Amino acid sequence: MKIITINKANFSEVQSIYHDGIATGVATFETVVPDWDYWNNNHLPIGRILAIKDDQFLGWAALSAVSKRKVYSGVAEVSVYVSKHFRGQKVGDFLLKKLIIISEQHNIWTLQAGIMRANKASLRLHTNNGFRIVGYKEKIGQLNGIWLDNVILERRSKTVGC
Repeated sequence: MKIITINKANFSEVQSIYHDGIATGVATFETVVPDWDYWNNNHLPIGRILAIKDDQFLGWAALSAVSKRKVYSGVAEVSVYVSKHFRGQKVGDFLLKKLIIISEQHNIWTLQAGIMRANKASLRLHTNNGFRIVGYKEKIGQLNGIWLDNVILERRSKTVGC
């Protein structure tokens, strides 16, 4: 596996994988795959990675700002999505590990994630990579008319912002 940077030219692959995540009903509250402009404006310019192997697109990960305030410039939210064809093959683990390295190279000291309680695989992925559960947001959003909780996790760097 290797990573390439997500850009406008390969964004259709990101959209396809994002669609796979939406279809699970546990990956996101979104119900529509965003277009490039929306996605591009809502993710940091760093940490936009697409995993590929043998010319196949396996999954993607990206960072988003948690706040525009300067004090939170070293805090980012992670997104990790894996193609339905490659789940259970350590793609998510590969992506999250790369995203952690990239975040620390760019002086990000805390990574956050909000994961639906039913998404056991994603919760396990994050806790296996140094994230800890810090709480949950009860009935934070609706998906298909059902109120759902989001488990809140964070990972504090051991090398940045110590």
